Amino acid sequence: MTPFLLLKEVANNLLIPFKMLRIEYAMYLRTLISGAVVEQLDFLRVNEAEIPEFKSFEELELPKHSKVKRQMSTPNVSDLEQQPEIDVEEWLQKPTNEIIQKFHDCDCLASQAQLASIILRREGPAYLAKDENLTDELERLYRRAGSRKLWLVVRHAAAITKKFASSIAPHITTILVHGKQVTLGLFGHEEEVISNPLSPGVIQGIIYSKCSPHGGEREAVLQQELVIHIGWIISNNPELFSGMLKIRIGWIVQAMKHELKIGAGDMPPQDIYQLSPSDIKQLLLDVLQPQQTGRSWLNRRQIDGSLNRTPLGFYDRVWQILERTPNGFMVAGTYLPQQPTLSDMTMYEMNFSLLVEDTLKNIVLPEYRQIIVELLMVVSVVLERNPELEFADKLDLDSLVKEAFNDYQKDCSRFEGMEKKDDMEAFYNTQPMGKRGTSSYLTKAVMILLLQGDFKPCKDDPCTVS
Repeated sequence: MTPFLLLKEVANNLLIPFKMLRIEYAMYLRTLISGAVVEQLDFLRVNEAEIPEFKSFEELELPKHSKVKRQMSTPNVSDLEQQPEIDVEEWLQKPTNEIIQKFHDCDCLASQAQLASIILRREGPAYLAKDENLTDELERLYRRAGSRKLWLVVRHAAAITKKFASSIAPHITTILVHGKQVTLGLFGHEEEVISNPLSPGVIQGIIYSKCSPHGGEREAVLQQELVIHIGWIISNNPELFSGMLKIRIGWIVQAMKHELKIGAGDMPPQDIYQLSPSDIKQLLLDVLQPQQTGRSWLNRRQIDGSLNRTPLGFYDRVWQILERTPNGFMVAGTYLPQQPTLSDMTMYEMNFSLLVEDTLKNIVLPEYRQIIVELLMVVSVVLERNPELEFADKLDLDSLVKEAFNDYQKDCSRFEGMEKKDDMEAFYNTQPMGKRGTSSYLTKAVMILLLQGDFKPCKDDPCTVS
């Protein structure tokens, strides 16, 4: 295809949504097309029938129901084709020639992808088998899977060959321009924070170095998809990311998995890697603007915690807590001191907000992170209403949650006959406000600790005896 025809095809694809966009956006895009080509996630467009449909984000702003297909009682043919027929652990022990033979003999594309992955790690991409370069074999496998819309296999094959969309770099820059940071890496493992624009090559290295060592090759591809979707969404609907200072891609994947589990009910949830690119985008939108009706408090905390959402004014309130906590506070083994924090920073600067996020980053469970956020809000309100009190020692947030949970269990035992247990799921599933809500137990734990400290009466205190 000549460059002219290629540009014409791209222009035609981009002109599709002009009918749905307001006139001013249409005029802007027409001007943009004349001078630039917008690059998409090309390695997932292996089948022309799956070229993404560009819709107005106004149309997608508040979906009433998720468009993501729910798990059927019986798997369809496509789902079955994406399941390998081999035992990977068994084939890891076999010699290369046997693996090569099996690769050529089996018809299951998912199995071929698993076998190719073993050969690639063992022999390298230049390995020749039956006069065919392994890289060429993988490219053929990748395109066959794409033509049959076997998205799990497509992502696996793309990951094995470390395919990368260079258009990720400008999308990350877009996210940064909106005052956010981006982290890449698997949920539960070390993440890389991106706070400045980077070249495509550097980003590719970060994604694969953070995901592949932990068996997250397919997620290295999925995270690329999400960065591009997030770049588009934040440009059109930035309010969907309010309260999210860090866009932690691995944690967003976790939120999407939670959403699939919630939607599946009692059925096994869909495998996120089997979803089409358009379904991935819709699932992301569902997560960013969740429907609160019919969702348990556990589900809400799992989603909001995975998204790292914080309430309005949260970082300012943490600053006010530090002002009344001479020895600082700690959570999940991370310590935030009062000094030199207060003397080196100001309440409203971005560096302080980022420091608070760094203090919370070692929390493992999303729902526990959300309880900690709720606790900090409670501490702030209690201190605000009791100006004569301050914490005498270092404030251990984990200990406060533990005390609140123990008190909650005593009430459950007394009123409902429930046995005490270490699992906090019932606590996470309790509403924050109201009688016997989580906030009441957190407040009680905070007040008990405060009353063990010093009183600092002010001169206008009516209880002061002169």
